[in-house]
This record gives sequence, structure tokens and C-alpha cells, in this order.
Amino acid sequence: MIHNGKPICESLIIMEYLDEAFPDTAAPLLPADLHDRAVARFWAAYIDDKLVPSWKQAFSGKTGEEKAEGMRHMLAAVDALEAAMEWSYKGKPFFGGDAVGFLDVALGGLLSWLHGTEELCGAKILDAAKTPLLSAWARRFGEMDAAKVALPDVCKLVEFAKMKRVQLEAAMAATTVSRN
Repeated sequence: MIHNGKPICESLIIMEYLDEAFPDTAAPLLPADLHDRAVARFWAAYIDDKLVPSWKQAFSGKTGEEKAEGMRHMLAAVDALEAAMEWSYKGKPFFGGDAVGFLDVALGGLLSWLHGTEELCGAKILDAAKTPLLSAWARRFGEMDAAKVALPDVCKLVEFAKMKRVQLEAAMAATTVSRN
């Protein structure tokens, strides 16, 4: 993002910047309470540090074993987010409480990819039986008009991912052939 001619990188940092730069424009993304802010930042970092890398491994691991390990780690991260929703947000519809907040946007931006991964990998990631709170949250988030406009179409993502997977496998095969 560029604001006043100055670049700002990384989606989480951009969200914090927007929250601080335009405090009167919309409802704040981060909670007013310092502890609640720290909790939201922790879980957003958790998504970046645990969920996203395991998703990448599940999708692009070099072996079936690497992909399965990535899926196990991704499901563990989703379980932890389910526990966070139960523990921290006590019956509220969103991580941000009654309205969408920082953590909702951080995780919500990945929803299309998570649903696409379910189709590509044949595993249920947001399973209402195992993660009922997170599954209900994902449904509520996805039904919002803003999410419908902003989130990419899952079918298009799946087609894109299949194309990228073919390219990745071809590149790995070419590397293997050139080493022999």
C-alpha cells in the first residue's frame, strides 16, 4: 500500500496502519483494551507463523509424506484457533466481538484458500463437527457483503492452484533430470 507517497508492506501491518491513520473513518479493527489487542495480534501472528506455512506444505510438499505432515500441522493450527474462539471470544459472532475486527480480517482473507485446499487435498479443514465455532464463524464471515466482494472465487483459485501445482511438479522433475 502507498499512503502519502510512502510504501507500507505486509497485510497485518497495513491493517494496523489503517486503524491508526484513519481512526474516525470506520469502526476500529483492533480492540481498545490493551490485553485484547495483544491477544488479537498474537493470534494474527499465529495464523502467519503456523497456519500459512503448514498450508503451503500441505499444498506443495515434495512427497506425499510432506504434504500429509503439512495437513496435520494445518489441522492442529485450526484446532488451536477453535480453542481461541471458545476461550477468548465467548459466544460473540466474530473474533472482534459483535463486529469484524483485526483477527477476523487476518483469517477471513484466507477463507477462499482454505476452502480450495479442502477440494484440492480432499480433507475437511473447517469441519462443523470438529470445529463448530470456527466453521460457524467462517460461514458468517463469508456471508458478509464485503467478504463476497473481496474474497476470490474458490473455483477460480482451485483452477489456478492446479495450474501452479503442475508447474511446480514440472520444475521439480526438470531439476531431478538435470542432476542426473
